[in-house]
Amino acid sequence: MHSRKRIRLLLCSLALLTCCQKADLTVEPDGMEEAHPVVGTGGGTAACPYTVTDVLGMDTLPNEAVWVIGYMVGTAPRAMSNAVFSPEAENQSNILLASDSLCKDASQCIPIELSTEKNKLNFSLPTNATHFGKCLLIEGTPSTYLYTKGLRKVSTGLWMDGFDISTVAPQEWGSIDI
Repeated sequence: MHSRKRIRLLLCSLALLTCCQKADLTVEPDGMEEAHPVVGTGGGTAACPYTVTDVLGMDTLPNEAVWVIGYMVGTAPRAMSNAVFSPEAENQSNILLASDSLCKDASQCIPIELSTEKNKLNFSLPTNATHFGKCLLIEGTPSTYLYTKGLRKVSTGLWMDGFDISTVAPQEWGSIDI
């Protein structure tokens, strides 16, 4: 399994080298004062967001809003045991975020509660099916949700179209050749 992932990463890296086009990963979601590059992971800020793996590994969850980056891979109607990993899902109340865009294991995902109509419009699967498997940078409060670690009270987010967190080192996110 690990060698498959390494081969996939190598192939993606080679693809990146063969079709170089500068991509600016400056982030400016609603409510942010100024734009800045996304430069790494692990701090919970927009510039250094947590990954799904970071959130799942936390012993205690912070009580304030943090930024998390991952891939929208599905939804969980009423329970993680009901997880649906398909762009045709109809549930609007949450999405599942994973560190791997091909994830089909609910235990490797965090549920993101979409409690407002604005969040349902901007992030739910039924209204954003074209973003299935795509990278999302989202701000919310870490909390237990659907009996697992997740995000609630989502305040803002940004679809990172064309951005693949699995093929580029976080320290290189601010200026990526793709």
